[in-house]
Amino acid sequence: MSSSKELNRALIAFGFDEKEASLYLAGIELGEASILELSRLTKLPRTTLYPILESLCRRGYFRLKSLQGRKKFVANQPEMFIKHLADRQEKFRDILPLFDAIKSDARETVGVTIYEGTDGFKQFWQQIFRSGVKEYCLFTTGTQMLDYVKEPYLMKHIIDERLKRSIRSRQLVVETPEARKFVKRDSTELRESRFLPPHTKIPATMLLFGNDVAFITTRKENSVILVTSGDTTVTLRTMFELLWSNARSM
Repeated sequence: MSSSKELNRALIAFGFDEKEASLYLAGIELGEASILELSRLTKLPRTTLYPILESLCRRGYFRLKSLQGRKKFVANQPEMFIKHLADRQEKFRDILPLFDAIKSDARETVGVTIYEGTDGFKQFWQQIFRSGVKEYCLFTTGTQMLDYVKEPYLMKHIIDERLKRSIRSRQLVVETPEARKFVKRDSTELRESRFLPPHTKIPATMLLFGNDVAFITTRKENSVILVTSGDTTVTLRTMFELLWSNARSM
């Protein structure tokens, strides 16, 4: 990529459009320039350049000089972008408390989403990864989720993605020989497990993250029911912590 294209993209990322970026770079290259000189270099008609220059002058990226009755346009040096960024940052810092006030007054969204089948199961996990949580908790038999996807997929994609994002998990798992084998990998998979008594019936895995609780049913019902409700999640998380404090580790 040429340097001019790179600079053009940087200016667009800063908020310029294509024509503004092209005009500013022409101004930097020419120094003091007439509208005709800018038009020749940018290959934009003068009628197009006048309103663009007026906008860029108003925003502080160009300035107008009159020399013996002739108008020249001068692009301000790139260092002023740093000042503009600092000004924006300062202004935004000043209004941050207003966002907090809106957030505290807003009513939390409550809803139910149902994901079905293997594809739905995968979509549900993508939602967890996008949520930004650093931990989730679950009640499980330890093998239910393998009804949805083969173990290599679970291991390779879901667990690897969780490790990459440093998302820890805590699970209350029904004690079975299969679960004990699974729990042996806890230290390498950012997981901590404690056992529920054998023969405890948990036909649906329950997973808690953020303000959401998900019920992952067996292959018979073939669905993930996601409930978004802060009150519900806090209640179930309290139950989880009570059981966690009394459950046995391996």
